[in-house]
Order: sequence, then structure tokens, then C-alpha cells
Amino acid sequence: MITKELIGILGSTYIITGASSGIGRSLSYKLAKKNANLVLASRNIDELKQITKKINASGGNALSIQTDITNIDSCKALIAETIDKFGQIDYLILNAGLSMWSRLNEINDITHFEKLLDVNYTGAVNCVHSALNELEKTKGSIIAITTAQAMIGFSKATAYSASKHALQGFLEGLDMEMQGRINIINVYLGWIKGTNLRANAIGPDGKRIGNKHHKHSNKAVDLEDCTNRIINGITKRKKAIYVPYYLKFIPFAKLFLRNWLFNKISRTIDSEERE
Repeated sequence: MITKELIGILGSTYIITGASSGIGRSLSYKLAKKNANLVLASRNIDELKQITKKINASGGNALSIQTDITNIDSCKALIAETIDKFGQIDYLILNAGLSMWSRLNEINDITHFEKLLDVNYTGAVNCVHSALNELEKTKGSIIAITTAQAMIGFSKATAYSASKHALQGFLEGLDMEMQGRINIINVYLGWIKGTNLRANAIGPDGKRIGNKHHKHSNKAVDLEDCTNRIINGITKRKKAIYVPYYLKFIPFAKLFLRNWLFNKISRTIDSEERE
């Protein structure tokens, strides 16, 4: 039976950046089961090929394209190949991202900030600019997989928070410019189990920190539950999706309970650091 949820997915073309792992990979498999056309983008072409092979062998329709989103020509090629294969773009999911865990005074080389801005902000802008005309044709959607740290800064995440704040401002301005011609959805995430975002985060020396630090709290949301909520929000064309739901109260708390919120975040980060 065709449900209301499937109506927004059947035959639609999705581009997913950062599709080789974590949320991107999970979304790819789930959308494939709902008969979406998928274009999976990442620098890790070997992993992408494994995912697309599995999807296509199960009756899905997926294309893998090695993409460096920090390179505008690579993003333009991604869009061109998508149009050549599927003829249109309905959804652009901005999922590629890089995190950093370090106090500012522990960082010797401040250019590490540029790495995060290149991926989390400039990379997203490159994708959006390259796809914008095609998305207007279909009245499509841009979905930004972002974080609570786009709404409020976190200690030990100054670079990551700054890059996500930049993306937030860009998308809000673009939303005004588009005047409804495309839909922009922000997905605000808390701690999600199974994404490897923390393990792949860089430390003060710019190197991957791995799994030895920053374990998830017991309040972290399972990856499968997270992707189900994202897909549900996308099909309902929500403007914002919060996982977990209580993140929606951050703007209110920031405005009226600022000191309490800052102390709460600091204590949470410090307690996880000690575990």
C-alpha cells in the first residue's frame, strides 16, 4: 500500500553527501527500500561502491560518485552526473561533516579551524550553489544534517560550533531569498550512536581522536531511530527536525535561561570527559 510517507519518496531523486558512513549510509539504505533514486557522494569511493552494489542488488537504484565537496568543480560534476542519470534533483541532503574536540588554548595551529569551515560551511555552500537551479525546477528540498551546536556554542567545540553557525546563517538567508521556491529543512541532532562522527573528529593536533575519548552518554539516540525520524520529517516537509525532540527548547532556554543552559552544557561536557 502506498502511504503518505511514500508519496514524497517514490521516484524522487536524492543526493546524499557523506553517504559512505554513519547517518548518510543509514539514510541511503532506508530510502532505497522506499524506491528512491539515490546519488551517493563521498570521497571514499570504495565504501560508496559497496553500498551502491548492495542497494542495486536488492532492486534499488543508486549511483556512487566520488566527490570532494570542498572543490566547487567536483560539486558541479556531481550535479551534472545526477542530471545525466536521473534527469532531476528533488532532495539535496547535506550530510558530510567534520568535527573537532579541543579547548581553544590547547590548539597550536589555528588553521585546523579552516578544515572545519571548508567541509561544514564552504563545502555545503558549494553543493547548494551547484544544485540550486535544478532544485528550483522541481520545487525541491535542501536538508541540512546539522547539530544543536548550530543553535548554541559548546565548550571544547568552538570550531565545530562556529562552522555550523555559519551554515545556519547561510541557509536562513537563502530561505528568505527563495521565497518558498525550494524547501529548506534543518535537522538538529544531539548525541547519536553509531555515526563515528566523534571517532573521526580531530583533536588539538589536527589528528583523528578515535574511540578512546568522548563516549556517548546513555541519552544518545540510536542511529536507526534517528534516520527514521529524519525521513519522517522530510516527507512532511517540516522546516526543522529535532533529534531528540527536546532540542527544540534550546532557543527558548538560551533567551530566558542563558546561565542555566551554559552551566548545564559545561557540566555535561566535563562529566563525559571524566568518564
